[in-house]
Amino acid sequence: MCPPTAGDGPISAVRCGVRRYLVPHPTHNFRGKGITSGRGISVKKSSALLSGIAALALSAGFAPAAQAIDNPGALIVGGHDATESYEWMASLQRSGSHSCGASLIDEQWVLTAAHCVADAKPADLGLRIGSPTWSSGGTEAGVSEVVVHPDYETNTPNGDIALLKLDQAVSETPIELADASGEAGTPSRIIGWGVTCPVRGCGEPPEQLQELETQVAPDANCTLSSIDGPTEICTSSKELLANACFGDSGGPQLEGTPGDWKLTGVTSRLGSPVPVCGTAPSVYTDATAYADWISSTIG
Repeated sequence: MCPPTAGDGPISAVRCGVRRYLVPHPTHNFRGKGITSGRGISVKKSSALLSGIAALALSAGFAPAAQAIDNPGALIVGGHDATESYEWMASLQRSGSHSCGASLIDEQWVLTAAHCVADAKPADLGLRIGSPTWSSGGTEAGVSEVVVHPDYETNTPNGDIALLKLDQAVSETPIELADASGEAGTPSRIIGWGVTCPVRGCGEPPEQLQELETQVAPDANCTLSSIDGPTEICTSSKELLANACFGDSGGPQLEGTPGDWKLTGVTSRLGSPVPVCGTAPSVYTDATAYADWISSTIG
């Protein structure tokens, strides 16, 4: 695995093979609090706007795509505070700081992105489950086992999915996995504690869980990120500069209706060659494509 590159920013956007991940650097503590254990329609933009965004990225200190890039962690850009309770939503933490999102899918298992945990030991990780804030409330749990999908390789776009076994069963109600992800144009929603501004050093994760209305986009809209159609979902927002951002990695993509959401995707990476959130659709691991693996792992 390509590890995050330490830098001034709390989150590193790491270029590793064809992937650009949105993960906080594991040694950065945002505020020194929390638990102690361990997006079909593409965004339309003029060439002038795209050039301006690229210039902004370069002026902010972003390196070329072939290099590792320091950047603020994955949060939702263009979203708003969560409008309903998601008791199965979890903040995956390292050293008391929010690192990635995760979803409770069984009383003792959560689903997240492989790139969030491939370098971690169980003792490095902790979770806060069922709270709209990442630093307080809900149920705290440790991790007893990390299971990364065997297809996960940093130089291919497959298998960016992992399961974490909790060190105790929790009382929150798990979210159900959808039977299949929707076709292009299907409405969806993303949630997470990723940064709400799109460039490096622009801020800390919001305390309050964020949400954004999105939709499944044609795979062709994510070709710049080498999307694997059978196992990944290209996702866009109707709003300009709105999508997942650094710190949202591992969190859920949802389909359904309020109060009856089903899990379809796991936030994986940017879909743009420019490391500025919301400039293009984002790529999600299609959790439904891994249903058999999930079932056999959790028993």
